[in-house]
Amino acid sequence: MHDIHTHIGQFYQTKYDFHNIFMALKNSGITETTFAYLTPLFTESAPAIEFYKAMTEETKEALQFAKEIGLKANALYWIDPMVLFGGITLESIIKDLDYKGLVVHPFLNDWNPKDKDRSKLLTEVFEVAKKEKYEIYFHTGCSETDNPLQFEKWFRDFPEVKVHLAHCKDPEPIIQLFSKYSNLVGDTAFCPEYSYTAICHAGFKDRMFFGTDFPITHWYEHVGEEDFSIDERSLSESYARTLKSSEWVS
Repeated sequence: MHDIHTHIGQFYQTKYDFHNIFMALKNSGITETTFAYLTPLFTESAPAIEFYKAMTEETKEALQFAKEIGLKANALYWIDPMVLFGGITLESIIKDLDYKGLVVHPFLNDWNPKDKDRSKLLTEVFEVAKKEKYEIYFHTGCSETDNPLQFEKWFRDFPEVKVHLAHCKDPEPIIQLFSKYSNLVGDTAFCPEYSYTAICHAGFKDRMFFGTDFPITHWYEHVGEEDFSIDERSLSESYARTLKSSEWVS
């Protein structure tokens, strides 16, 4: 069983240990996961690059641990524009680690397609993905900032690039894009049941893949609490509940 959308790293003030995350997945029978390191918002290049270097080393450790416990783990690089604007090229980044794809997060990072520099950078991202045969994960939502329709130009201009529209919370733009572009797929991480049902009824069930966004699901279970456990047992129990609550995904 493959959970196609998970994370390691820190969410708000909670730092999740990748050992506990991966063991929680394995304890629930997951055999494969695709994950990205949670990346905070940076407005300057220097701290972004410092974080990138530390994140890279921790991701390497996570991949080694996954191998040791028999969990197939596919790492995605969460692209921080401030790292690239700081002079580190995407080509050099993907040589540092065996990445399997890229992440573009319009809600957190500024990927405004109307901005000339951001638009040029996004085109470069798609060119690298095309060359390396990478999948690009796009965070999508219900706001103007993360509405996937604003990125339709790139979906159209790069039909060879597989684009993964994460969450699929709003079915209308997802169905509209799926109807036009065969290179797009989606996932069920925080996808409402009504949205999933609408997308399936539109004929695109085969394009929707199972994902949870774990351990973000665990964090939301405890939102507002001053202190909560993030050990292997707590995460394993939480992940089991996430699977149970996702039984409507078929």
